[in-house]
Amino acid sequence: MDALSKIFAAPRIREAKFTRLEASAPWGIVSPGEPVVKFVHVVSGSAVLTTPGQALPTRLESGDVFILLADAAYQIFDDERSVLIDCVDVERARVGNGIKFGGGGATTIFISGSFEMEPLGRNYALDVLPPFLHLTKGAGRTESFATILNMLALETSVPGLGADAAVARLFELLFIHALRAYVGDDRHQKRGWLAAASDDRLKFAIEAIHADPAKDWTVDSLARAAGMSRSAFAARFKNVLGQTPLEYMTSWRVYCASSLLLTSPAPISEIAHKTGYASDAAFNKVFKRVTGYTPGMFKRVNETREAR
Repeated sequence: MDALSKIFAAPRIREAKFTRLEASAPWGIVSPGEPVVKFVHVVSGSAVLTTPGQALPTRLESGDVFILLADAAYQIFDDERSVLIDCVDVERARVGNGIKFGGGGATTIFISGSFEMEPLGRNYALDVLPPFLHLTKGAGRTESFATILNMLALETSVPGLGADAAVARLFELLFIHALRAYVGDDRHQKRGWLAAASDDRLKFAIEAIHADPAKDWTVDSLARAAGMSRSAFAARFKNVLGQTPLEYMTSWRVYCASSLLLTSPAPISEIAHKTGYASDAAFNKVFKRVTGYTPGMFKRVNETREAR
């Protein structure tokens, strides 16, 4: 199983919400930002998006998808002269999962989704990405990506039995395909493990760590996997990822252990062994240093949260 599959194998996504927004000209929305992953598919029409991190406005056309990974403020409107309405006031027009607002002119239709991710999930899925992704129609998009967008449009326009559950799962698939499109686009400079996975040498070491976190990896053995000298490998790894090889290995082991703690009935001692720790004491010490919780506390806190 590759790294991205492992990241989404655990229940890292929660509080998924969706809205079908029909905005008729003139219209405009301003938001202070939310601590969630927010993505929008422009089903029809067009719009302009501005964020503090973008030097120029982003023109959105039918078929485009944009994803906001940070909680920065943003504005979206049909025309720069349109009055901007606070998103809280727009929300008051909601009927079920739909919102219609604006001046009654030409209509732009959006499917908007948002979800939260557990902190450890953010570390691997979001921290390696820029705060804003704009995926234009056809850019790095596959047939399956297009199919998901079409299914989202259908599920939100004519909701059937289980529509909420279906849309939440389609959002997860859309996010994964968006990441695929981003990774496959050479115009974007990659960060973190994505950068290492794109490096001709380092990718072999990253793949080795991801494939077998329980193995007693050393800098020497990882350097051999990368086909490099120990010193050259260590320097290149630190330069690309901002961590030493063993620091990265530890963070990946803890991530894998956290996934098992949430999904497996196995005892903590077995999870410790599966993720490369010879004793419970060593596992507890490292896990608490990275997460702030002992493995037992981590499991109890998340079980309580899921029960709410």
